[in-house]
Amino acid sequence: KSYYTDPKQQELRDAFVAHVERMLVLGGVDAAAAKTQAAAVLAFETRLAAASLAPIELRNPANQYNFVTVEEADKLTPNFPWSKFLEAEGITGVKGFSLSQPKFFAEMDKMITGTPVADWQAYLRYHTIADSAPFLSDELSNERFAFYGTTVRGQKEQRPRWQRVLNTVNGSMGEALGQIYVAQVFPEESKAQMKALVDNLREALKVRLENLEWMSADTKAKAIAKWNTFDPKIGYP
Repeated sequence: KSYYTDPKQQELRDAFVAHVERMLVLGGVDAAAAKTQAAAVLAFETRLAAASLAPIELRNPANQYNFVTVEEADKLTPNFPWSKFLEAEGITGVKGFSLSQPKFFAEMDKMITGTPVADWQAYLRYHTIADSAPFLSDELSNERFAFYGTTVRGQKEQRPRWQRVLNTVNGSMGEALGQIYVAQVFPEESKAQMKALVDNLREALKVRLENLEWMSADTKAKAIAKWNTFDPKIGYP
């Protein structure tokens, strides 16, 4: 949030606008139009940032959990009906959900009708290009890294392409690849050995828990009762 609102971050904001402009040009937008659209993107995101919670506020779970019924959510954002959104996603039988940061969504709702379509297009255009940049040309990939990697995070160079490809595959297909890997290199006998090791470890920890001198008998009984609810498939309920 402070990137957009703190006066001390003006230099970073200027760098962001220049970055957005370059990305839009690389994406095929006319240079003059890209300049106008880049300024619109910053203004758009600044408005959303102003309506967002600061990092220190996010540390309080109560500030993020805001349960509402679907009907209540529709009333809070009449220009974005959550009931239709859930229906479009094929989600049925939902009585309610946590609409985190209601001020943010209230501001978004105002922007749906109060912000020019051209500004929405500029915002969505930039983020579509930026999100796709790692998979497009080297120019786009390098420009994205130059801002988010070097300017924002201070990274000196981008990781080799093979590492980026591997991380992308792991991030999108990690669980599926993991199953294939386990099937090939983790036979049943290895699984049995690991299970025995874990069971022995749990038993040893239980013995230590039962013999803790500083814990009261009542607290110890509750801890052991909880310990006994362990399910190897799901852990502790």
